[in-house]
Amino acid sequence: MRVSVANIVVVGAGTMGAGIAAVAALAGDDVALIEPDPAAQQRAKERMPKDMAGRVQFYDAIPTGLDAELAIEAVSEQLDLKRSVFRTLAAALNPQTVLATNTSSLSVSEIAETVDNPERVLGLHFFNPPTAMKLVEIVRGDATSEDAVDRARAIAKRFGKTAVLTADTPGFIVNRVARPFYLQAMRAYEAGVAPMDELDRLARGAGFRMGPFELMDLIGLDVNLATSQSIYERTGAARLEPIGLQRELVAAGKLGRKAGAGFYDYADGSPLRDDAPPARREMNQDERILLVGLTNVAIELRELLDKSYAHVNVCENAEAIEEMPLDTTTVIDAGDGVSDRSAFIAELDGLFPAETAIFVDAYATDITALAKRLRHPERVVGFGVLGSLARQSVIEIADAENTSGDTLELAQELFESIGKRVVLVQDRPGLFLGRTIGSIVNEAVCAVQEDVATPEDIDLAMHLGTNYPLGPIAWGREIGGDRIVRILQRLAGAEGAAFAPHRALWVLDVQDDQEPLDVAVGEGAVESKPDNSSIFGGIFG
Repeated sequence: MRVSVANIVVVGAGTMGAGIAAVAALAGDDVALIEPDPAAQQRAKERMPKDMAGRVQFYDAIPTGLDAELAIEAVSEQLDLKRSVFRTLAAALNPQTVLATNTSSLSVSEIAETVDNPERVLGLHFFNPPTAMKLVEIVRGDATSEDAVDRARAIAKRFGKTAVLTADTPGFIVNRVARPFYLQAMRAYEAGVAPMDELDRLARGAGFRMGPFELMDLIGLDVNLATSQSIYERTGAARLEPIGLQRELVAAGKLGRKAGAGFYDYADGSPLRDDAPPARREMNQDERILLVGLTNVAIELRELLDKSYAHVNVCENAEAIEEMPLDTTTVIDAGDGVSDRSAFIAELDGLFPAETAIFVDAYATDITALAKRLRHPERVVGFGVLGSLARQSVIEIADAENTSGDTLELAQELFESIGKRVVLVQDRPGLFLGRTIGSIVNEAVCAVQEDVATPEDIDLAMHLGTNYPLGPIAWGREIGGDRIVRILQRLAGAEGAAFAPHRALWVLDVQDDQEPLDVAVGEGAVESKPDNSSIFGGIFG
């Protein structure tokens, strides 16, 4: 079969293939869309924008005689099938045609092994739906040439897409770095941190468009599990191992929205969301608040507390404990973000009357262990503000064993009075947001260290490909590398060394004016920081 006009070839007219063909047609390209299944062809024709239908020609086999600029394979994720398609494309098309795979989980280099001129083979990973999602991952295989990468970038730009460059590694950028969002959420649920709807609420309150459980239901638990399984099998990393709960649901046919049930039941429609901010309250004239610390969180807290409480004192120096007013009703210790504050809280416990409540940063301090050192552990409550308080609309409060109901109620009232919703979680290392976002940042730093992609491309990919409020590297810098190290050290102590912080996390705290050096480090326990050096040669600057 011969055809004279088509500069873009797409093989496979499923959801992704038809979507990619539509993207090319909308950009003004003539497209040959190959699909041997008549039913799949018909579905693709029905989905194609009517004004673009004339630019897309359908074929049941790959035609010869095309002078195509690019051919994109978008068939099912089977290595042998993809290799067969690539051999046919290589035989039918001009030797200069760029051959691309839309694979999300297979190795581009392994697909290219059976093709002549493998330097023209690369990955072009579009995101669903291709017509709406702006991101394309360009995957450089072992043999991929710079010319092929440059041509792919130019085509992606013409398609109206933003391209990022990634190495040919499991999950590329987005699927790799996003794994902890799902896996840590399921681990937290299995550990009894909070019900899944509350964990979803916390995630949305941190800036994610959807919580992990509702998002997995939307994606399809089987699809999400297959991606996790592929990445785990290819990396062997214990931190990326799929969760038994998800396997059980998939085996039971509970695949999410498309099956009517997954983590949630959709028999009566989608679960209701309650993300409305708390109602404004009148100025509190009774409570006397003492805020301890000079961190960014302390500064943000002070600004909000001043709008809701008439009596707010600030003690920037924790060592000035003797100067603290004893008529204080609530002490909020913002800490330094990284240090265990147990010794200081024990001093406060001995200084203030038993009715004075004490709020403690639960990410840095083990609230349950702290309780054993105190005379009045019932008045101590842990709270979690991870990075920017302005960015976080929901605060997680540690429902520790010794914390009284009255203290929990007071904590909820205080945070609601400054416009933040509250979710009670069990006192586990990292609570929920700390362990989840900290692990995402950690995975991104691992990816940079392994030369998967640049920090800039990782941040861009996660922002455009997953709608994260910040790229993970930028988010890590906002939170602080040392703070994430502290959280993940505690998590690793409780759940195993697989979840330990990467040694490179300290680079997130390197200032722009520090002279960079190229220093390679491995993954594992955190060691002391070199002075005035940057692991990544200044690319975090």
